[in-house]
Amino acid sequence: MLSKINRLKKKKEFNYIYKRGEVFHSSSFTMHVVRSYKRFPQIGISVSKAVGNSVVRSRVKRIFSEACRLNIDKFAIKNYVITPKQASADKTSTEIARELIHVLKKNGLYRDV
Repeated sequence: MLSKINRLKKKKEFNYIYKRGEVFHSSSFTMHVVRSYKRFPQIGISVSKAVGNSVVRSRVKRIFSEACRLNIDKFAIKNYVITPKQASADKTSTEIARELIHVLKKNGLYRDV
């Protein structure tokens, strides 16, 4: 689970990022990114009902949350909202983590520490 300071929680934060953020697509998720005024990245994960039933949605959210937690130091200091697609329900945690890093590198959001 992501630490408290790295989580987005409020609906208005999510809506701001959806409205003003830049969008990056992947085969298993969509990522909205907007600059942050804090000194650390913040991530929100929003799983729609199209992904599956509540058990599947919770599993997908846990996998994405863990992938983000393990790689939080590689995220550029911005605010992110990650929306998993239906294809992510069948992927393993390592595949999702690898794809997450690939999208960060491809779009200049990867931070070498």
